[in-house]
Amino acid sequence: MPAPVQYITVSAPDGQVMGYAWGDSDEVGWVDRKASSVDAYRAGLEWYDAKVRAARERGVAPLDVLGLLSREPGVGPVTAAPGVAAIEELARTVTPADDQRLLAALDRDNPAAWRELGDAFDALTDEDRKVEWGGGEKDANGVIQMPYPRYSKALLHAVSTLQGVGALTTEYRWSANPLPRLSPEGRLSPADAVRAAMAVILGERISDGMIDQALKSGLLDATVESLRSWYEANRTARNPYAQRPEAPQAGQSLYGAPQPQYGMPPAPYGMSPQPAYEACRFCGGTPVARVTFRAHQGFLILMRFQKYDGPMCGNCGIAVYRTMMTVTLWQGWWSPFSLFLFTPFTVVWNLVARRKVSKLPAPVPGQHGRQADPGKPVRQRPLAYIALIPVLWICFMIFQGLTRS
Repeated sequence: MPAPVQYITVSAPDGQVMGYAWGDSDEVGWVDRKASSVDAYRAGLEWYDAKVRAARERGVAPLDVLGLLSREPGVGPVTAAPGVAAIEELARTVTPADDQRLLAALDRDNPAAWRELGDAFDALTDEDRKVEWGGGEKDANGVIQMPYPRYSKALLHAVSTLQGVGALTTEYRWSANPLPRLSPEGRLSPADAVRAAMAVILGERISDGMIDQALKSGLLDATVESLRSWYEANRTARNPYAQRPEAPQAGQSLYGAPQPQYGMPPAPYGMSPQPAYEACRFCGGTPVARVTFRAHQGFLILMRFQKYDGPMCGNCGIAVYRTMMTVTLWQGWWSPFSLFLFTPFTVVWNLVARRKVSKLPAPVPGQHGRQADPGKPVRQRPLAYIALIPVLWICFMIFQGLTRS
């Protein structure tokens, strides 16, 4: 049987629920609200660190922490729950206010972008929609390339037009929620269409084939149809969802409400047709740099090549660098071509890529995973010093050659 707990509801100054702090006689925990915006998610983590952890470090008992914080602005009264699972279920509940935030992010006042969206999808032919997969073959070095989809230019352009109408927004944490499902009639609500657009576009960057899957299931077409219908119904009438002032006043958000005390400013309405939201491929954090880290292993007459590429935050990038570099330094020298060509190239490549991620500021917490622990620096990993063996051997051979000459 689940153990009963108590919890408090924590809201931002604009009224959006950030999450729930729960406690029992032994501990205090935090459940973030899945339907919240990215700003509310980050604000909730900051609130938990600043309030709950600080109180625990002062020695306040778990249940007393809830009672103490229930008197804070934006915090609800202490409430009983049958267990943590009940709070997690509450955190997954989607409200009309959540839908309104997503619809307010759509750029209703950009008819050119909506026209481009409609024209691009209407022009798609059966051949444009056909997706073939490449990869899966083994090259001369024995490396098997991961399968990847081959999308037509017309299809990629059509999908990209969803960004131009504002379907990518920080008002939705796409990776923390399941993919929206079609109704029995094969339709989506406009808010679910925004959710689906984000999951398909951003999910493709992490997992190849999301666009292909959405095409085959009908989700992509239902998304576009729903958004176009919403625009047609709202373009000539006052948007009942948007409450955007002409220009935000000092201390105001774009919703006209005060800026959240613990959060970040809400994202602008509408987005550039160019990719405007890019997060770390591992943790979802920002800011990121697009880099490629490589590892090389030489085994007498065999060789192996590995790489990780894509957007990475500072923490995850350094973690990947240290892992790949250590593998290369202790396994990359044991074949002739590896010794004189591939391993030196890999080492230099990784050092250049490392400079890009090392210049990034501290990453903001991500949406779909914890940031990687970079671990010990390469110079503190004993395996990396195996590289000294071939280096010393080369120096010895050079010395021998000079001595004989």
